[in-house]
Amino acid sequence: MKANFLPKLINDPLGDPGMMVEFLCERRALQFDLGDLSAISSSDLLKISHIFISHTHIDHFIGFDRLLRVVFGRGKTIHLFGPKNFIANVEGKLAGFTWNLVDRYSESVTLEVTEVHSDRLFKANFSAIDRFRRSHEREENFINGVLVNEAGFTICTAILEHRVPCLGFALKEKYHVNIRKDRLEEMNYPSGAWLNELKQCIYDGKPDNHVLRVPSGENGGQEKSLRELKEELVLISPGQKISYVVDTVYNEQNKARIVDLVRDSDIFFCESPFLAEEEDRGLERCHLTARQAGLIAGEANVKQLNVFHFSGRHTFRTEQLIQEAEKAFQEKSNQKITETA
Repeated sequence: MKANFLPKLINDPLGDPGMMVEFLCERRALQFDLGDLSAISSSDLLKISHIFISHTHIDHFIGFDRLLRVVFGRGKTIHLFGPKNFIANVEGKLAGFTWNLVDRYSESVTLEVTEVHSDRLFKANFSAIDRFRRSHEREENFINGVLVNEAGFTICTAILEHRVPCLGFALKEKYHVNIRKDRLEEMNYPSGAWLNELKQCIYDGKPDNHVLRVPSGENGGQEKSLRELKEELVLISPGQKISYVVDTVYNEQNKARIVDLVRDSDIFFCESPFLAEEEDRGLERCHLTARQAGLIAGEANVKQLNVFHFSGRHTFRTEQLIQEAEKAFQEKSNQKITETA
């Protein structure tokens, strides 16, 4: 399966946490956490449409200023999501600057901010043209943990514990649409932008009798129904799932929330600041050990575990952190296979 989502950590495992997910063949990206963004180019920052903040500790939110500086005056709307008190956090950031000249800009920027509570979502807008005054406040129902529900994917969250609410996230492609190149040649169809239109029609749920034009050199092409083209060219398979969890404590209740969120992920990005021998320290500071990250990944049946957000005190023991996580992951996975055999 060719991935439509291209996830990458924005810093090395010892740096500020954050993950960018770029869209294949689109100038679009999603951003999870806004720590140090110096490794991301301005052109990549301009691809971001949605930002998901786990919590507003400085290493997860310090990059807000740089992002705002890059997108300011670009006429974009950026959607931001965060935990309880997030709207006030964003408002406080914006209040730290003077906006007396914003009316001189022909294009503005709007931030649509969503604050996640256990039973509802609070929303507010901040527009540069209005000097970033809070506006358009409203509430929405919060159903099944879903924050974003687009034609091709959903993003869900779980409220985790870090002495403050801390959000974990899961990005799930609804299904994956592949064009069969062998059939493209057999049918003598050209490649080109029309194939992206075909895929988008499927993602959008267009009816089977919807008509598309297949280009060719003769008479401008031919018309085909969506049903015909799906039968001739398309393979539909389960979509990709990418999960992201940082800064949370290991206990039975919290672990259950994480497992439910990240279950069956293709890639699970999980913090592991501490070594297995530092379990008490992790509990005190509401962080995971590498071993605990591996146990969670194994129980959740994820395919690949990517640990990061290592404590700076382990600068020279990063390989040990990775090995401890991987060992626990494999042991838990093998245990599950044995139990079901």
